[in-house]
Amino acid sequence: MKIKLIILFFLSTLLPETNEEIQLVEKENEKHISLIIHQDLINSFFNNMGEIKGKGTNPVFDYTWYLLDPRVEIKEGHASFHAKVRAKTKNFRTTKDVIGTVKVSYNKDANLVEVKVDEADVVLDIDVFGKEIELGRLDIAKYFSKSLKLKGPQAFDKEVDFTLPNGEKRKIDIDVTSYQLKLIKNAIELSTSLDFKPSE
Repeated sequence: MKIKLIILFFLSTLLPETNEEIQLVEKENEKHISLIIHQDLINSFFNNMGEIKGKGTNPVFDYTWYLLDPRVEIKEGHASFHAKVRAKTKNFRTTKDVIGTVKVSYNKDANLVEVKVDEADVVLDIDVFGKEIELGRLDIAKYFSKSLKLKGPQAFDKEVDFTLPNGEKRKIDIDVTSYQLKLIKNAIELSTSLDFKPSE
């Protein structure tokens, strides 16, 4: 029964339109497939990257630093990077918050959602007997220089072969005609619209 329904659907894309068949034509910007990527998935990747740390020096102190709890927070229309940096010298230590920007995009041709830490700078300074001394400045984004790439929604291959009831073989090309990428609370939502055309 399912096979017959699939065949009837594809036949409707090949035959001239009637009033009934017009109802099967996809509406412009209609969402056919949606994908939700929760921020926990992205943060799980960050947490398994391994230890991110470094060393620095200035005229007063040598210091080491460690990146703690890197994560992405997604809100309506906005994604941001958050972490903490703990720096220490021989006798002093400090912990600073890191807040940066995150770029989320969709590569239609490759069908990939890309998440990249765009900017995340932090100034490391310490209080030495009431005086603020700057240890250095860190560009945390460079430690996340490669985008996290996640496969987008795909219900079909780019083409589908099928056999008509009379035994004739046909091929349908499938293409993404439009998409909508949204940042919602705690997640990325990607919706795509598909187009079905007989292969020439």
